[in-house]
Amino acid sequence: MSVSGEFVPRIVSFTLGDMMFEYDEMKNRKNIARHGISFMNAARVFFDYDRIEFYDEEHSEEEDRYNTIGDISAGTAAIEPADRGIVMIGNVGQSAGMVNDILFVVYTERVTTDSAGRRMDVTRLISARLATNFERGIYYGKYS
Repeated sequence: MSVSGEFVPRIVSFTLGDMMFEYDEMKNRKNIARHGISFMNAARVFFDYDRIEFYDEEHSEEEDRYNTIGDISAGTAAIEPADRGIVMIGNVGQSAGMVNDILFVVYTERVTTDSAGRRMDVTRLISARLATNFERGIYYGKYS
């Protein structure tokens, strides 16, 4: 697949900490254009121990989907995509704890098999955006 003559891999896989993630690169580019949030950056929400997760019954006809609201201001992280070497993501040169550090992320969980035949859990990122005022209120405990 290409965009302006550039090869774009369909599925991108990477690890962050001990978690494996994947996403559709074309969907990632659309998400960045629409919401200004990359999926690699959004993956940091899974390291917020205070994040709020809930099952998305309305959008789970074909696969189980989950929504999470969480903070990505924990600093920077080095990730290693399979095809690009180490990439730094995070709040380099920014103040942590800003309102825009609270994201709403949609994902599903899958099981894949690696080249050695081992089963591995993979979090597939579907969408990421800044949390709305109401969602931030849920995160901070204003609404239950």
